[in-house]
Amino acid sequence: MADPHDAIEQLVRRPWFWRADQPLPIIVVTGPDGGATEAAARLAAPFQDVVPHASAESGEYGTLYDLVAALAGEHGQLGKPVPGSFLPPPRFPLVQFVLWARRQRDDRPADDDARDGAGAAGRWPPAPHSRTGQDEFKERVKAWRRARFGGDRNRRTAADFIGRAATTWVPLGTLAVWLAGGASDLVGLIPWALGILVALSGTALQAVLSIRGSFFNGWFRRQPYLTRRRFERLPRYALRLANASDDEIDRLLIHAFCQDLRQAYQRWIIPWPSWGRGLYGMLLLEARRSGEPTERFLRILEETTEEAGLPAPILVIAALPDELKDERRSAAPADLARLPALVKGWRGRVRRRVPRLRMVVATGGHLPDADHRPRLLRSRLRAIGYWSAVALLVVGPAIWAVQNQRDRLAHCGGLDFAERIDGECVGVVNADGPAPGGLFTGDVTTLIAKIDQNNASATEAGSYVSVVLSGEYSIRDTVPEDSRRAGALAELAAVEEYQRTVTSTPRLRVLVANSGDNLRQGRRGAELIRELAESDPHVVAVVGFPRSVAGVQEAIQVLHEAKIPMVGTTGTADRLGYIRDGSIDGEADYPSRYYFHAGPTNFREAALVARFARRTLLHDVAHPSAVIVQDRTPGDQYTGNLADDLVAALGAEHVAVRTPIYYSVGGGGISKAALDACRRRPDVYLYAGRAPEFLDFLRALEGKACGPETVRVIASDDVIKVVADHGDEITSLRRVEVYHAALAGRELWRRSSAAPTAFVYGLLRGGHPNASDDNLILTYDAISVVYQAANRAYRGGALPSKGDVLYELALTSRQAAWNGSSGVIDFVDTERHDPANKVVAVMKVTDAPRHVVPMVRCGLLDMDERPPADQVCAGLPDAPPSEQSGRS
Repeated sequence: MADPHDAIEQLVRRPWFWRADQPLPIIVVTGPDGGATEAAARLAAPFQDVVPHASAESGEYGTLYDLVAALAGEHGQLGKPVPGSFLPPPRFPLVQFVLWARRQRDDRPADDDARDGAGAAGRWPPAPHSRTGQDEFKERVKAWRRARFGGDRNRRTAADFIGRAATTWVPLGTLAVWLAGGASDLVGLIPWALGILVALSGTALQAVLSIRGSFFNGWFRRQPYLTRRRFERLPRYALRLANASDDEIDRLLIHAFCQDLRQAYQRWIIPWPSWGRGLYGMLLLEARRSGEPTERFLRILEETTEEAGLPAPILVIAALPDELKDERRSAAPADLARLPALVKGWRGRVRRRVPRLRMVVATGGHLPDADHRPRLLRSRLRAIGYWSAVALLVVGPAIWAVQNQRDRLAHCGGLDFAERIDGECVGVVNADGPAPGGLFTGDVTTLIAKIDQNNASATEAGSYVSVVLSGEYSIRDTVPEDSRRAGALAELAAVEEYQRTVTSTPRLRVLVANSGDNLRQGRRGAELIRELAESDPHVVAVVGFPRSVAGVQEAIQVLHEAKIPMVGTTGTADRLGYIRDGSIDGEADYPSRYYFHAGPTNFREAALVARFARRTLLHDVAHPSAVIVQDRTPGDQYTGNLADDLVAALGAEHVAVRTPIYYSVGGGGISKAALDACRRRPDVYLYAGRAPEFLDFLRALEGKACGPETVRVIASDDVIKVVADHGDEITSLRRVEVYHAALAGRELWRRSSAAPTAFVYGLLRGGHPNASDDNLILTYDAISVVYQAANRAYRGGALPSKGDVLYELALTSRQAAWNGSSGVIDFVDTERHDPANKVVAVMKVTDAPRHVVPMVRCGLLDMDERPPADQVCAGLPDAPPSEQSGRS
């Protein structure tokens, strides 16, 4: 035979959260000689410690008011914590307000001087319309609220309110951050401030409204018993409750009791403990006589449930004598005139479909055992699931916020195609819009901001192509002699000026990609450019690659594999642009068909320097010798390649090369390198190093015993900015005569019959006076060549593809060569894509206005210019013999 406790357990066990709550019955237990009371107690005993539980015996309370206060008052039985439920107990704010208001009728003021509106003395409580009474109750409501939420216990209650509010508003604040999220570090603070404001304001508002009861007080306007009038203030409503009859208050109390329980189990749209409650409450009552508080409680509970159509989510077990076991439904005849109202009420009851609540069982035979053990696993899992969801809503946004902030920091404030690596912002910094401030130093930021202004005009025009400028813009620990920053500023200035002059269709949008200090993050920067090009069809090419270092070589490899056209500027290593492919002769490398170069190679520069040294400086020396001072910094392809080319070129000119002298930027040793060079007593010193050490090298030569004659130094093109900035100091060295190679320069045009380009004309008139000419002019030509190719490929409004631009770049040769500001750009070599017969010069450092005077210049500045008559330039090679192909 089934255990009755199983049936009780099925009733108190709440359905799964996706199913609606079911009505609960009133189980009426009847029997003789107190058997009903014992049977009801045995039914309820296994559950009294696991569900919200309360009990009331016959005669225990004198009034229904006292009974409800014992059940749901501030210290009521149903409001005590339930061990093992993992949830707070139900709260009864509506009941407690009615109890408090009713209690005021017995709390006469100390001076006993209350008056009604007519001035009658001694009436208490005052009439609802009494101004004195309303003022008195206004102060009492304030005092009651302060008393409810003062002290340790009620501070915990207030914290509970705030915690419930936070589970709603913290996620909504996080959502506000996500919806309003900006891309920049500075603007990104705004959505965070908005999210915090939403979370704090919402939490505070919901907590205050919950504590004040404003969320539930509105219910008094929607219920039928002593209804709160529209716009009626709470103190006046409380005054009306104090004046109401006992019967009215009793019905309101029972109805409020049921409503509080429904709120405790209602499935709110916001996180609320009601979601986690897996067991309904239980109420055990005993009644022996008609009219006593427990019997009256049952009767009013049934009546209000039928009238309102909302059963209370609590299982009631009542022990009643036989004469009280049946429901008493009144069906008194009404006047015929009230028939419409009766029909309306009847239809309302039919629509509500409230089941008959009473379920009557009689005791007999053996009473049920009280040692039943409820199965609580499902209810506890539900509570644990609720708290897991709450933790996710509170901790989850915090984790998201931290992760999002990390992601924003890792992506330079939220940029899609940039990452922060070792403190540097690497990648395309203005692909998503204007570049954020604070990523780079002031001058770089200013120039990028100008480019972004030009970009805005280009995108507004509708039809545009995007070209990525790749370089190093987060240079660390620079010294005044370091040409890297000057080169970076010159590159930005060049593309900004060219972009600003483009007014044809399509317009030009320039995207700036940083490869980090010393271009160490070239591979990752190129990978981010590749990702951008895959998602944005406007991206047609990349220009830049200013130095021949490992990071640039890696970047070219990545972009080659992505089939993106590239035009290099001042990186001049002979094999820069060669890529590796394991499928061809194992580890063999070959020139990328996607890489073009606007400047000459190291071999062409070295050949000119060797010829100039032998045929001009040392023409009267029978057996000339030279020493090469070389920077051997790991990963620097430029200096090692230039030194090797100088050795080969000097050998072709029959100049004896002494043992090379090595130093490194990181290891220092430039003074020792100068001393070692002096000891070899060469006729000429060739400096194949970087700019930062050049001035110290000259000073060291000035102070060493390098022989009685003038020390002649020919430096690489890397020192051009040092010469421009420190020309006075260099010319003051009386024992040192300084020359250097140049890839481009405004001074070359002053001594040429060729008409300068508009850009060069501006330079000759004083434009960009402090810029590094090589970087400035070659970058201007690189962006110009790319845009002209894109412009030629633009047909009928169709956006040119990367393949179209590659095809047009390859056709920039012979009659279609480009007259650039650095000379003629003629990609006649279809394999290497180096420009044929490109301008290269040797400059002497003098007291001239810009401290340099061209000594020899090879290559054409204009296609219509006559070739230079200097025999030093005759047959000057463009690349090493083993790498020349496709030339004519």
